Amino acid sequence: MIHSLTWGGCLVYLLLIALQTLLMVFVAPWLNGLVGRLSGRVSGVSSFPVMGRWQDIGHQFRRPRLQQGADWLSGAACAGALVLAVLGCALVPAFTLAVPGFPAPGLLLICSVLVVALVLLDVPRVLRGGLGAVQGARSLLGALLLLPALVPVVLLAGVRDFSDFLATVHGLSPVTDGAPFVLAGVALFLVPALAWPDQQGQLASLAGPERAMWLWAADCVQIAWVVLALDMAWPGGLALPDASGMEAWLIQCMVDFALWGGKLLLAATMLALVRLVVLPPLRLACIRLVSIFLLGVLALQVTWSVHPLLAERDEGGVLAGPQQLESQAAITGGEDVQ
Repeated sequence: MIHSLTWGGCLVYLLLIALQTLLMVFVAPWLNGLVGRLSGRVSGVSSFPVMGRWQDIGHQFRRPRLQQGADWLSGAACAGALVLAVLGCALVPAFTLAVPGFPAPGLLLICSVLVVALVLLDVPRVLRGGLGAVQGARSLLGALLLLPALVPVVLLAGVRDFSDFLATVHGLSPVTDGAPFVLAGVALFLVPALAWPDQQGQLASLAGPERAMWLWAADCVQIAWVVLALDMAWPGGLALPDASGMEAWLIQCMVDFALWGGKLLLAATMLALVRLVVLPPLRLACIRLVSIFLLGVLALQVTWSVHPLLAERDEGGVLAGPQQLESQAAITGGEDVQ
C-alpha cells in the first residue's frame, strides 16, 4: 500500500470523499422509495413511486412552517439530525478506502454519530406530548441502547480507524476466513432493517421544512447504516489504494461504483422483505437489540475459532491480519525446526 500521501493524492481523495457523500445523500431518498415500492409490490398494497420520497421532501420544503410552542426545538433537532446524518454518510466508505496516511474515523465514532442522529429524530415525537411522547421515549431509549448492543462488533474492528481495518481484511473470502465479518455486517444491517416501524406517528407534529429535514435525515441515516453493513460484510468491493499507482486505483473506483449500485439494489430487496414482518414496536426493538448483540458475540467467537492466533493484537489494537498470521506461523515453524 502507498505509505506516502502526496498533495495530488490528497486532493483526489478529498474529491472522491465529496463525491461519495453527495451520492449517498442524494440516493438516500431514492433508496427509501425503492424499499417502499418493493414492499408494496410483494404485499399487494399500492405504494408511492420510487421518486415519491423526493417529491414529498421537495413539497415539504416549499410549505410554510407551523409556529407553535416548542416548534423551534423540534426544528433544531431535525436540523441537527440532518447534519449528523450527512456527516455519517461522509464517514462511511462507499466505493473506496482511505489513502494510507489520511486520518479516518473508527467504527465506534461512525456508529456514535449515526446513533445520535437517530436520537435526534425521536426528539420531535417526545416533545409532542401525550401517548405519542411515551412511544417516542421508548424509541429514543432503543436508539440509545444500540451502542451497547454493538459493542461486540466494535471490538471485532478494534481501535484503529475503520478504513485501515477494512484494508486488513480486504482479501478474505466471505465464505471462509471472512465469515465472521459477514455476521458482523448482518448485525449492522439489522439496525435499518428493524427500525422506524411507525414513521407516520413520529411525523404527526411536523410540517414544512422541519418535516422535510426529518425525512431526508432518516433516509441518510438508513443508507449510512446499509453501506456500513455492506462494507463490513464484504470489504472486497471497495477500491484499495496500493503501489500499482493512482490510475489503477481510479479505474478500480469506477468499477466498484457500479458494484455499489448493485449492492444497494440487493439491500433494498432485503429491507423490503424484512419490513413485511409486522410486530409491535416494543417487541421489534427488543428483537433488534438482542439479535445485534448475539450476532456480534457469534462473530467474535467464530473469529477466534477460525484464527486462534487472532488473540494477539498488533500495535494498532486491532486483530492481526492474515498476512501477519502467516508470517508469525512461518517464524514459529522456523524456530521449531531449529
